[in-house]
Amino acid sequence: MLIETLAAMTMLSGAGQEYAPGGGQERVAPRGDYRDSCSGEYVNRGRLYADCQDRRGNVRGTSIELNRCSDYEIRNENGLLVCGPWRGTYEDRPGGGRPDNGGGWGGGRNEITVYRDALYRGASTSFRGAMPNLRESGFNDAISSMQFRGAWEVCTDAYFRGTCRTFSDDVWNLQQHGLNDRISSLRPVRRGDRW
Repeated sequence: MLIETLAAMTMLSGAGQEYAPGGGQERVAPRGDYRDSCSGEYVNRGRLYADCQDRRGNVRGTSIELNRCSDYEIRNENGLLVCGPWRGTYEDRPGGGRPDNGGGWGGGRNEITVYRDALYRGASTSFRGAMPNLRESGFNDAISSMQFRGAWEVCTDAYFRGTCRTFSDDVWNLQQHGLNDRISSLRPVRRGDRW
């Protein structure tokens, strides 16, 4: 029943989008003129990844969260995927290809995207630096899933207190880790850091 429900939701949410066959899997090609100057586009865990040309003709790896782009067309702006007011991020992975969540892809920058609901759904926001208190962010005790670039420590209390845990792989449901709707602070962890 769950599989049938998810399949129906996928079919409904795909209205107006193009699909291309790909060896048993379908690749979503979101609408937008980015395809005129980008190549190798694919969707993984709610993000569109592509290699896009900048104004100088250089190719840059870039990605953008698709849930932010539902009302806008996706464009290439100087090698960066954008939609409406939202800007994607540069990946700049040596040799291109899919990112690896544990290795700090994207030039070694750390980034975390948190979601209000499990399965990377609902309202989301991204952070690149330490957030000692999530109270003003609107996501205090309201995070149910997370996606990472690099390793991150999350804690149940503000200022990195309470129960803390370090993650480097995406977490589709924090309930499994006993942290659903309990995170109040978070920070990137780099090699050699000892908190």
